[in-house]
Amino acid sequence: MIKRLLVFFTNQKLKWMGRFVYYLLILLLLFFMYGFNDASAGSYIYNDF
Repeated sequence: MIKRLLVFFTNQKLKWMGRFVYYLLILLLLFFMYGFNDASAGSYIYNDF
């Protein structure tokens, strides 16, 4: 049983998919934290010049 789990978790495709999902979740979290604003909707650095 333990040997089968070790083979499963050392699979390269599984590692790649795990990293892909992990970084995708981070990217989506950053998008939702900072919002999907365009230049005229949010606080844009050059608005006051």
